[in-house]
Amino acid sequence: MATPVPPIDPQLPPFPGPNTPESAYDDMAFDWGSAMPGFGNRIAAIGQNAYNNAEEARLKALAAEGSAEAAAARLVDVQTAANGAFAAANYKGEWSTLSGALNVPATVTHLGRLWYLKLNLANVTTQAPALGSTYWGEVSRNDFTVLPCPAGTTNAADRGLYRMTSSASVLLLPAAPWHGMVVAAANLSGALTPVIQRNGKTICGDAEDYVMNVLGWQIVLQYDSVSGDWMRVSGVTAFTVAQPAIGTANTWTASQNFTGGLNMNGNPVVARGSNATGDYVRFADGTQICSLLRTVAAFDAAAGTAYLQSGWTFPVAFNSKPVVPSPGHESSWSTSFVVSADSATASGLSNVYIKNIDTLSRNTAHTLHFLAIGRWN
Repeated sequence: MATPVPPIDPQLPPFPGPNTPESAYDDMAFDWGSAMPGFGNRIAAIGQNAYNNAEEARLKALAAEGSAEAAAARLVDVQTAANGAFAAANYKGEWSTLSGALNVPATVTHLGRLWYLKLNLANVTTQAPALGSTYWGEVSRNDFTVLPCPAGTTNAADRGLYRMTSSASVLLLPAAPWHGMVVAAANLSGALTPVIQRNGKTICGDAEDYVMNVLGWQIVLQYDSVSGDWMRVSGVTAFTVAQPAIGTANTWTASQNFTGGLNMNGNPVVARGSNATGDYVRFADGTQICSLLRTVAAFDAAAGTAYLQSGWTFPVAFNSKPVVPSPGHESSWSTSFVVSADSATASGLSNVYIKNIDTLSRNTAHTLHFLAIGRWN
């Protein structure tokens, strides 16, 4: 069972800033430094708690996945046997080759699918098999044909499961799909940029292309000719209600409506990434940790002087102000320098300061260590 995040109390005492009187600076710096070991232990406890909760969620998900796969395999076996017996006993051939009266029981093939007749037809040519038909129903199937979708544009076919293996993979939906057509895709590229192009229709009610911006994400879409919309389905033969339109411009992404892979209450259990402003990791219990190593070139650090450095924009924003310990540093400065920062916001730090508390001037390159811990949901 997941455990609550340990508190980070008590907080660190105030850290001396650039405007702190020199007579009080040493005492405040000593108090702050003395409190750091205990504070570090509390931060470590938070990290361990997040790891333990994530590992517990992972193990439960693996167990659930194994049970689901076994059940799905058994269901496929049962359906395959039933469908085969039903078709063999009543199969009449390809619908387009038939004419005249056709009575129940009867099965036909049409558009690569197997259909059963629900009501007698005086003239079979007047009613083409289709999903939603009064006269026809589809004999349920769960099979897809696995097809490649490498770099470039691939035209989508009915019941194709497309492996999008390149950051430049584009799956083009047909301009004139038929009612009930099903297309599936999986992002196996290791990138967040494969695209499903809508080709004049809407996808889940939105007139924008679909960006597969979740690693390993899979989606099944089925076309509804009444609304002209490709709808997401949880199975391969059942319609679902269209997702609401996102209402944003230019890009519609997987993470805005759906959750890929392991999830808890509709949110990803673990997410990890990096960009130009650092690394981040998110855990199922809502904990988010951001970090950054920044190299600063050598500059003349005169004794007793504070030097302003640029701030830090977190690689991903928190949902509220996070805890940000004072940045650390590594270099030949030893303990002669201290690093401080302005109060954090949910998106970052505005300013960082480096102050030489030695009696000597120093000029050397250095590396700053940044850390922020808070919540992402």
